[in-house]
Amino acid sequence: MGFGGYEAYTWACEYPDEMEFLIIGYSSFKTNGYRYITSKAINNIIESSDAYLDTLYSDYLSKIMFSINSLIYTQYFSKRAFQNFTREELDILMDTFVEESSAVDIYDFKFRNDAIINYDTEDKLSNIKSKTLIVSASEDIYYSPEFDVDPLKEKIENLEIYIFDAQEFVYNYDYSEFVNLFKEFLEEFKK
Repeated sequence: MGFGGYEAYTWACEYPDEMEFLIIGYSSFKTNGYRYITSKAINNIIESSDAYLDTLYSDYLSKIMFSINSLIYTQYFSKRAFQNFTREELDILMDTFVEESSAVDIYDFKFRNDAIINYDTEDKLSNIKSKTLIVSASEDIYYSPEFDVDPLKEKIENLEIYIFDAQEFVYNYDYSEFVNLFKEFLEEFKK
């Protein structure tokens, strides 16, 4: 997901003869549009703080990461899924997400965010020779099928796409759907 997908795309584009298969879930082949603006906004938040340039890690930097993780959470579910949660559910889910993300170091986060801003493998996608499975979710805000999956149909030859209903998954959390999908896709690679 996300960063791992960026790395997998890069390896598949740069070393096409070294990969038999490629599985990407919730990721993209480039940073543009909404993701670009989000990453730029996050950088602006980080860089606007004098504390970011201090030599000591302060509580203020932890508060900035709290705000950043709150912003990131706004992209965690589809708009339709967010609309169906109660305020109490949203509070609990958001607090949990932000708490679980609180250990992220702001300097490491900024380094990764800078890499995301400059990430683009679009012109190399035709290099991919491996059998490829792309998994996405309908109505995903951050990695949308419209912009991050559909364009791949013209760029990668041996491609399978699976888009599941994000709304249903939010309430079921049935991972067996993915286990079966991956087992079937990987069957031919058993040695």
